[in-house]
Amino acid sequence: MIASSIAASVLPKAALAITLSLHPASAHHHHHYTVKAGDSLASIATHKYGAANRWPALWWVNRGKINNPNAIRAGMRLRLSPWHPRRDWLDHAAMAAIPAPPPQPVTAAPAAGPAPAAPAQSYSGASGSFEQCVIQRESGGDPTAVNGSSGAGGLYGFLPSTWASLGYSGLPQNASAATQKQAFQKAYAQSGSAPWSAYDGC
Repeated sequence: MIASSIAASVLPKAALAITLSLHPASAHHHHHYTVKAGDSLASIATHKYGAANRWPALWWVNRGKINNPNAIRAGMRLRLSPWHPRRDWLDHAAMAAIPAPPPQPVTAAPAAGPAPAAPAQSYSGASGSFEQCVIQRESGGDPTAVNGSSGAGGLYGFLPSTWASLGYSGLPQNASAATQKQAFQKAYAQSGSAPWSAYDGC
């Protein structure tokens, strides 16, 4: 570099600062983070970027290895970039990367006669998952459950105000289990386990 052949004492301070800022070691320096059990992109963004809602930027620079932003695995090595803005397009891209829940099977009603009463159906997340813990603590697997004291309803115990803030109409306990699961994934992507952990001990 030119700077190595000229004594630093004769360089103007501004020129020296520019020379140092363009040094390859600083221009390409990135940190990494190894995912631990219980981590989410939101919790990592909170710790490393200062805000949970910056998780889409963390996903974006690691999108080659993260197929589902809600399903990172312990042991994954994620790149931490100094680029972590909030952008609408980035939020939309990150949310679009979360797979939609599988459609619920539809059973045709018999052609004649009254429809039989639908059997009670219980739902749970993957065995041992955070989602399964929330469902068991909040509703016991009943998508129509309602907490009489708080008004929280559905599989995941959404308050009506939280449900509305996620972009859904009506009440969570009246929505399909698939829609409730989609809302859970959206809330988890935005805030991690924080909305439930303090109350459910999950």
